[in-house]
Amino acid sequence: MGESARAPGVAAASYGAVPGSVRAAREFGVASLSAWGMSEPAENLRLVISELVGNACRHAVTGGRPEHTRVTLQLKPLPADGAVVCMVSDPSPQGPVQVDAHHFAESGRGLGLIAAFSREWGWNSVDGHGKVVWAVCGSEPF
Repeated sequence: MGESARAPGVAAASYGAVPGSVRAAREFGVASLSAWGMSEPAENLRLVISELVGNACRHAVTGGRPEHTRVTLQLKPLPADGAVVCMVSDPSPQGPVQVDAHHFAESGRGLGLIAAFSREWGWNSVDGHGKVVWAVCGSEPF
């Protein structure tokens, strides 16, 4: 599915922009927390990874085959704060747009969930290389 690496201060994995990548990224994130001895933020991180990687897989494919578009997940533990920084990069320069989704809508609630289950989130463009969407996840979102 992708390449991955984990060290005491960072973990990273790269995936094709296909639906199975969301589950693989979620499992990688939880395994990274476990390796760092940080189980507290696991539930919030699981949800945030699902939304960030899912959005990247859905919206980052600019042409060609989705499996050739790379989505990269990076995690940085902040053990003193009981939190982890979750960063997802993709090649699309378009930033995420939060919308007011109707409660029966099938999509459009992802960024609202990220805002609710993270301490803060945002995004940054990477000149000529797309963007990084990030969130700080702890056991308590606020």
